[in-house]
Amino acid sequence: MLTLHKLELFVYVAQAGSISKAADHFLMSQPNVSQHIQDLESEFGKQLLIRKHRGVELTPAGETLLQYAQEIFRLVAEAKLAITDVSHLSSGSLALAATPGVGIYVLPECVERFRIRYPQFTVSIKTGTTAEVINLLTESQCEAGFIEGELDGIRLPSCFGVLVLDTVQQYIVVGQAHPWWTFSSLSIQALHDQPVILRQIGSQSRAWLDKLLKEHRIRLRYVGEFDNPETIKRALLAGSAFAILPAYVVRHEVDLGVLRLLPLTDCELQRQLKLIWNKEWPLSPITYAFLQHLTDQYPGIHTIFTISRRHLRTSRTPER
Repeated sequence: MLTLHKLELFVYVAQAGSISKAADHFLMSQPNVSQHIQDLESEFGKQLLIRKHRGVELTPAGETLLQYAQEIFRLVAEAKLAITDVSHLSSGSLALAATPGVGIYVLPECVERFRIRYPQFTVSIKTGTTAEVINLLTESQCEAGFIEGELDGIRLPSCFGVLVLDTVQQYIVVGQAHPWWTFSSLSIQALHDQPVILRQIGSQSRAWLDKLLKEHRIRLRYVGEFDNPETIKRALLAGSAFAILPAYVVRHEVDLGVLRLLPLTDCELQRQLKLIWNKEWPLSPITYAFLQHLTDQYPGIHTIFTISRRHLRTSRTPER
C-alpha cells in the first residue's frame, strides 16, 4: 500500500543517499527501511534505487518519483498552513540551529518575542560551526539555520536556500587594560604583530579573518583560540589582547564601560547574517510562523514566501 510514511522514507533516503542514515533518523532498523522501499518498488513496478557499496543512487524511475513525492509533500504542507492556526495549537516545538554568536546573542531575543505570542511552544537552539549547522539541516534535526559569515569551502546541498538577512559590522574590541583603550579608531596596519584572541581553526570566522589578514599582509600574535564568544570576552576583560567581534556580542559590556569598540578607518570589517533552509522539505506551521514573525526585523524574508502560502522555498525545481 502506498502511504505518506513510505514516501517520506523514500525522499529521505534519496536526499541522504543512504538507507542507514534514514534508519537512524526515523529510529527504524535498516531492514525495515529497505522493506518499505521494496514495497514502493512493487507498487510502481519499477526499481527506484541502485544499492551500492557506499549508499544508494536513484534510477530514472526513482528520480521521477522523487519529484512527484516532493510535490506531494509541498501540497500537504500548503494544506496544513491553510487550515492550521498555530495560535490554536496546544503545544508544539521549534528546532533551530545557529553559529555561536547568532545563537547566543541574536536568536534568544527573537525567540522570546515569539514565545510571548505563542507561549505554548518550546524552542530549542543548537549552536555550532557553519558546517555543523549545515549538517543539522541535512539530517533534518532542525528546519532553519542562521549563520553569520561566509559559505566559502562549505559543501552546500543544492536543495538548500540561502537568504542574506542583514550586514553585520565587525569591530576591534579591547578591554580597559589595552593600550588602545583611549583610541577612537585604528588603521588596519596598527594590528600588525599585536596579540589577538580569536575563534578556533575550522570555524568560518577564523577562515574569514585569516583571509582578510593575508590580503593586507598583516601578521598577528595569536595568544588564544576559543570556540565560544563568551570565552573570548572574558579573556579580553582579563588581558591586553584584542579581538574582532560584531557589536551585538559585546553590547552589554560596552554599555557597562568595560569593553570598547574601535572601527577600522581604512578597511571594511563586514560579514552577513544568513538564513538557510531546505527548499525541498516542507516546513512545519510553527517554523513557518516563526519565520513570518522575523519579517518585522528582517523584511527580506518576505521575498521567499510564495503567494499561495506554501512553505519557504524557491519556485524552481532543484537541479540534480
